[in-house]
Amino acid sequence: MKRIIMSCDLQHASSRQAEASFSFEAFPTDSPRVAELFYSAYHETIDDEGESIADWQKELRETAEGKYGPLIPELSFQLQKDNHPIGAIVTSTFQELPLLLFVVMDADFKGKGLSKLLMNEVIRRAKAMGLTHLYLVVTVENQPAFKLYEACGFSFAGESWTDLSS
Repeated sequence: MKRIIMSCDLQHASSRQAEASFSFEAFPTDSPRVAELFYSAYHETIDDEGESIADWQKELRETAEGKYGPLIPELSFQLQKDNHPIGAIVTSTFQELPLLLFVVMDADFKGKGLSKLLMNEVIRRAKAMGLTHLYLVVTVENQPAFKLYEACGFSFAGESWTDLSS
């Protein structure tokens, strides 16, 4: 699996408001329902490393504790429908850069444009914070994710973090 870093120049990225039937809520790092969401989103995909729901609970707890740098609460949120989490974005400051750690959508809601809704919301919030770029790491073979990120304005930034410092 080849993973690359992508960045989005927020000055040129578009963002739209969420549809009324969905709501964005703060990201709860200790919710079993959110761990189930992450399991559903990754299970049987190219990025599935065999994690269980318990593994995802541990990963989310460690992420909240700073495993990948401090979380950015304004850029870490869940998408809910009928008070049930169906998608989420988790963002931290990693090596002084705003890094989208996880962009997930419940398997039952994939292919409905909701991941783009999540991305538009994180871009809107990042712009409101005065950020100029967002970063993420994507598995190149994960074509649905790769195409989503490109459609949202992300482009190749490097294959390692040292590429960004040169």
